[in-house]
Amino acid sequence: MKTTIAVSKKTRAELHKLKIETGVKNFDELISMLIREYKKMRFLEASVLFKEKLREMKLTLEDILNES
Repeated sequence: MKTTIAVSKKTRAELHKLKIETGVKNFDELISMLIREYKKMRFLEASVLFKEKLREMKLTLEDILNES
């Protein structure tokens, strides 16, 4: 099922450039790729925060795994 998303001409032009640069076949593939990359970025940010909290609490990942 297809749908339409309204974006400005400037955004469409940027998406078109990205489509060409990445070599994807269509905008759907491009947007899916961007969503995956965003999710990866958020996961990595959360991972950094988690590691910082562990460090603050003077714990290691092994400590947490051994508690269960």
